[in-house]
Amino acid sequence: MTAKDGAARGWRARWVGRENERRRTAYDTALDAWRRRDEELRQLYTEAEEPTQPAKPPAGLPVQLDDDEIMLAVQPSAELVEVTARHLNGLPTAELTVVPVEDGSTRLPKGVSVVDAGTAVVTDRRLIVLGRDEQEEWPYAQVGGIAHHPGDPLTMLHTKRPGRIRGVRVPRAAASAFRLRLTMAYADATGARAALLDRLDDTVVDHWHDQPPVPTPATPADAPLTARLVRPALVTAAAVALAIAAVASVVHGSAPDRPVVGMEVDGGTGVEPTDPGVPSASSGLGAPGSATAPPTAGTTSDQLPGAPPGTAAPISTTPTPAAGQPPGQPSSSPSGTVSPAPSPSTSPSPIPADRCGAPPNPYGYNYCGGSYVNNPASDVCDYFACVDNLWDGNGNLVQCEDDLISRTGMKGGGCAGHGGTRRPVYAA
Repeated sequence: MTAKDGAARGWRARWVGRENERRRTAYDTALDAWRRRDEELRQLYTEAEEPTQPAKPPAGLPVQLDDDEIMLAVQPSAELVEVTARHLNGLPTAELTVVPVEDGSTRLPKGVSVVDAGTAVVTDRRLIVLGRDEQEEWPYAQVGGIAHHPGDPLTMLHTKRPGRIRGVRVPRAAASAFRLRLTMAYADATGARAALLDRLDDTVVDHWHDQPPVPTPATPADAPLTARLVRPALVTAAAVALAIAAVASVVHGSAPDRPVVGMEVDGGTGVEPTDPGVPSASSGLGAPGSATAPPTAGTTSDQLPGAPPGTAAPISTTPTPAAGQPPGQPSSSPSGTVSPAPSPSTSPSPIPADRCGAPPNPYGYNYCGGSYVNNPASDVCDYFACVDNLWDGNGNLVQCEDDLISRTGMKGGGCAGHGGTRRPVYAA
């Protein structure tokens, strides 16, 4: 099926709808993340331009400050961490900047372990971690660089002295403010505040140019051929089921103990001679105990078993049994003879198969009755009006209240958002 003037129908139109929705969702997600980071960077730059304000130390803080030392920040619930791996890949490099924490995993990076927990204190001269078992401090004059992890609220301090690299880890919600205070204190102590502002300004500009582009709408010409058969396994199963049904129909109609209804016999009357007490083959009556009800006079039967499509079975000529007559016995006149069949020339013409409102289709799908359609044909939507996400679910076909075709195994229900389920779709 091809599209003309940018319009499409069938599987191409369904693919375009799904693809454009996927692109729109991905773009909205990326744009929201970009906006959040842009606001964080601009806020950090604004706060870095303001003069540093001293913090009021909490009561009972067990730290001894020098006479002219100024406390800038106090962060409770801090963890003292240490790099335990000899060669660890993935640690951030030391640079004079502030990196907001990205949304990600809450697990500590591999190769880094927590050695103590307590309170982190930032002053204008040093960073102090007051743990339960030990106290660690980093004088800025001995720090070679500060490295902020982009995906974890972890800050490593590279010192000029030999030994393992240690750092501090704070709650994710407080990471941005703590990092800014620490980096600004380090920049002021080393005379690099102007360089820090330049780096923050470059980060804001680079992020602004990194805005996610608006996606290009998909067209029917972009639809891959694989989208025509969204679920090849279902198509294969449907083909196998149709082949089995065709073989069963031929076998059913060719069995010697089930003669074809309406078969012409000697005499040209269209009715086989019957013996008293034996059902006639042309009457369509089953054997005693059969679940098949005898047709009444003037009605038609379905297509002949094993006959080509469009071939209707002749009209059954057996009259309705009289009241009190045992089922399975042909009606007889008072003289005990079988009533003669009407002439074929006076029989009514066959009635077309009723689909109870279902559109014409080569698979016999209808709303009247039969078996549920659990493995629909791949081109069913070329004959029925289907919901956009028909192939996203499983189960049997159903008709929704808005006349669209869906499946019972869809997320939220077979006809969620379409007024509910109206009736099943059957295969004759």
